[in-house]
Order: sequence, then C-alpha cells, then structure tokens
Amino acid sequence: MRNCLIMGFGRSGTSLMAGILNQAGYFSGDDLYPPRDSNLMGFFENAFINGINERILQEYDPVKRNMDPSFPGKTFSPFRPGYGHRWLIHLEPGTIVDYCNEPIERDIREAVKVKGYAYKDPRFNYTLGIWHQRIEDDTLYIVMFRRPDITVGSVLTECAHADYLSEFYIDTSLAYRLWQNSYSSLFAHLSGVADDRKIFVNYDQLLTGTVLKSLPQRLGTALQAAFIRPELSRSKPAGMVPEEVRQIYNDLCLKANYPEGRLRC
Repeated sequence: MRNCLIMGFGRSGTSLMAGILNQAGYFSGDDLYPPRDSNLMGFFENAFINGINERILQEYDPVKRNMDPSFPGKTFSPFRPGYGHRWLIHLEPGTIVDYCNEPIERDIREAVKVKGYAYKDPRFNYTLGIWHQRIEDDTLYIVMFRRPDITVGSVLTECAHADYLSEFYIDTSLAYRLWQNSYSSLFAHLSGVADDRKIFVNYDQLLTGTVLKSLPQRLGTALQAAFIRPELSRSKPAGMVPEEVRQIYNDLCLKANYPEGRLRC
C-alpha cells in the first residue's frame, strides 16, 4: 500500500477518490469532517491536514501583495480569504510557495510518519512543493479533475449554500481563473516528478469505475466500487469554457488516458 496525496481543484472528485481509498484501508486522518448535502458520502478531510496548508497559504494572501479588489456586500474573496477559504485562494501562476516554519515542519513530519495514508486537500495544488521535500520517495500523487464548466457550477453552488462561505465572494469568471491557476500550479509542481508517481484521473473515469481496474496495481491494494453511487453526479455546466481553461482540461484528459473526455472548440 503506497502512501498517497490526493489533489485537484475543489469539487473535482477528490472526495470520491479519498473515500474509495479510505474504504480500502487507507488512513485519511483523525476526526474527519462529517458529510453534508454537497458531499453526501463525506469529505475525507480533517482540520489537521487542512490546517497545515492553511497556515502555509496565509503567508501568501493576496491582500499582503496589494491585490485586494473590492467586492461590495462580501467580507471575503479569493483575494482576501478567511481561515478555511484558501482552497479558493487567488495565486497567480508562478507564485513560489515555500513558507515553512517550525510548527508547520513538525506537523508535516507527524502526518507523514503514518503508514498507508491517503491525505486529500485541494490546497495541495499550491503547497505540494513543501510536502514533496518531506515525504517518502515512492509516495503517489493523485490528481483529480472534472469538466471545468461542471466544476465551476459546483463551486458556485457550494459557495452559495455552505455556511462558512456565506461572506465569500465568487462569480463564474473568477471561478474559472481559480481553476486555471490551480492546475497551472500543479503542473509546475509535478514537472520534475517521475511519471510512475503521478496518477491523473477524470471524475467520470472514477464514477463509472473504469479506472479501478488499473489503480490497484499502482497503489498496491485492492479497491472496491461499492462506494461509488450514480447520484453523486448532480452538478450542471456553468456556461462557455474559456479557451485557456479548455486547453488545460484537454491536457489533463490526455494525461489520464481519457481522450474521449476532451472538450471540443
């Protein structure tokens, strides 16, 4: 059983992947967040792992870089996130995230000394470089992705209904920018990582169970499809996909050996 970090933009199937691995015996962390309507089967995240990444990313809050556009009626935004919001932080591609103090170092070391972990957090998209230096060389990186128009629609719904995001501003255009920034950052982090440590999975490949035929050999453990339910696919597209986003998504599809999932012009 190879240790795993699960990443990808929020609302892209990371919870489903983490749940499947949890059911297979992987350790997802203590005191996992409970399910709610947006994730009926659970999030398979906890405050410890999320907190490490939040503390790293708060050092890069755009408000500290004089990037703080005003959004009337809302206290927070991707440019001024509060605690727990930084899976939706706005970080431009090329931003170097390397902040690590002694408490963060200690907590990462504590997290990765567990055998058989599968930690999931969309914030890994930006903090992966810090974790990469402190984990075993055979740890797998699982990148989840989903049609960006559906992902954006799901993010907008989550922000409209989750209590902790009630004062958080986001719109369709901004959500697409965050999606693009997130995967651009991931590509940069993974550029020097050996191919046998990277797994790209489209949400539809997971939902249909097709990818479960190849994953067990990579992971070193058996997986079951019982956790997958058709009703988990509920989000609808959010409109025209920007060209830059479409190109990144199509590149992800090729990396996942899922050419049929590509978006056409």
